[in-house]
Amino acid sequence: FLFKRNIVTLLFVFYFFTVNGQLKYYAPPLKIPASVSGNFGELRPNHFHTGIDFRTQQRTGLPVYSSADGYVSRIVISPNGYGKALYVEHSNNTTTLYGHLDRFRDDIEAYVKSEQYKRQSYTVDLAVSSGKFKAGRQEQIAYSGNTGGSAGPHLHFEIRDTETQDALNPLLMNNFNVKDKTPPRMLSIQVYPLSEKSNVELAARKKSFPVKLTGPAYQLSNVKTIRAFGEIGIAVKANDYFDADPSPCGIYNAQLYVNGEKIFSYSFSRITFDQNRYLNSHVDYEDFILRNSKYQKLWRDPGNRFYIYETDKSRGILQIDSGTVYKCEIVLSDVMGNKTKLAFTITGKYVGMPVAPKKSDDLFNFDSKNKMTTDDFELYAPNGAFYNDFPFTYSVTKRQTGFYSGIHRVHVNTTPIHKPVKIRIKTEGLPPSLFDKAYIANVSPLGVKSYVGGKLSGDWIETNIMQFGSYAVVCDTVLPEITSLSIKNNVLTEPNRIRFRISDSLSGIKSYRGMIDGKWALFEYDQKFKMIVYYIDHERLTLGKRHSLELTVTDQVDNTAVYRAEFQK
Repeated sequence: FLFKRNIVTLLFVFYFFTVNGQLKYYAPPLKIPASVSGNFGELRPNHFHTGIDFRTQQRTGLPVYSSADGYVSRIVISPNGYGKALYVEHSNNTTTLYGHLDRFRDDIEAYVKSEQYKRQSYTVDLAVSSGKFKAGRQEQIAYSGNTGGSAGPHLHFEIRDTETQDALNPLLMNNFNVKDKTPPRMLSIQVYPLSEKSNVELAARKKSFPVKLTGPAYQLSNVKTIRAFGEIGIAVKANDYFDADPSPCGIYNAQLYVNGEKIFSYSFSRITFDQNRYLNSHVDYEDFILRNSKYQKLWRDPGNRFYIYETDKSRGILQIDSGTVYKCEIVLSDVMGNKTKLAFTITGKYVGMPVAPKKSDDLFNFDSKNKMTTDDFELYAPNGAFYNDFPFTYSVTKRQTGFYSGIHRVHVNTTPIHKPVKIRIKTEGLPPSLFDKAYIANVSPLGVKSYVGGKLSGDWIETNIMQFGSYAVVCDTVLPEITSLSIKNNVLTEPNRIRFRISDSLSGIKSYRGMIDGKWALFEYDQKFKMIVYYIDHERLTLGKRHSLELTVTDQVDNTAVYRAEFQK
């Protein structure tokens, strides 16, 4: 299946490059010198990046152009994620996506606003008929922005297979005038003992080895050979860079050779969204969480079903025997064919490792359902929720002030979860007056409580978690905060917009609703800035009179704050 999937992708790329004769089928979506801050397959929290991030000269409002002939097929607006995004479908069965936009072309903008008023919602996901908005190659369709989950002004650009919606590596279709003669840079490797009898440098723990560039290739910095024994895994820390661009990007292709034979490789040519969370198995998750250190494994965990890997039954795991020398080589490549190599040796060195006894009922298996129950806590994990077997740990502390249960320490947050895991917590000392204000929160080591969710049923609250950690029942009785930035003493202080900052320090914002003169008004929400903005709409607001405004903000447990004012416009 893996081989077939990769062959289909290669044939797909071959089609564009040869059959169509269209090396430049896709034009750059911006008409400024190309500069890339993020590439396809780059490592992000819980996912791989599925497109290219083009810099927009640290500003918003640059014209954005359709990369090829087509039509607008979908429009999505969200306070997070891609923010304002356009999807353009093309005749070659691909769709291009343009994300974090500031606004759309005038005719598209008018249509979207009318749909938002019709639905009385800023957030929309609109399927658009094929004849409504044509988008010619290099015809302007929008303006670049900083909306949604963007960390700064840029354009997120994707190419997708229209039928499957799989993301395709854009640089395999066209270089988009991106200059790249710079090979990947390797920083270090890390070697892992993967069984009870394994060791690395005479110890039963992973060990990192820095590397240095010597001439055309890399070599180990501090040792001539690595001593190890038993089942061993190797990971590499490396980044790719584009010419004159300082941003570290992701590796396109990695290969591991042992004694001249390739035992493991992967290439980022295509990413399926429902498999994107496998990033948490692709990397050393513990290092990623604790140190933001991005080691990419050159072996596959047994519960990792991501199709990008090519390996045999060994899954890339080395079996090191005592007294034997293994010649290893790591080869990293980018889309343009620039390569980086590291050759090193592993020498088999046996040393007896103490084996800690494990209780069979504490072992969670990656390929079966798992559960753990006590009198006041329950956990249920579906098959495929984990990538490896592991000894599960659990403890609970007594109820503290401000909590309505004990604090349940559910394993450790350095073990990744792939599918939602259900937990149930029994409440303690929860008065009836707070039944509808209770929820499960994640409790950080510093005591910070983050909303997870759940509703009360009897004495128990149930929710799903996507990471291990400490969980407890808490309550939120505090109203959201509304801060006016444009109205003071019923006087409008900005000529063309009305802005509010909205926040909730406990459970978080669930919804908001703005009304002007008793009618719903479109307030745009940017979640990262905690900002909502109403732009004075001359078509919908009668000017030259005094207006009443009412803003209602509701948090996750339905605490509601209301702001009322009048203004002249």
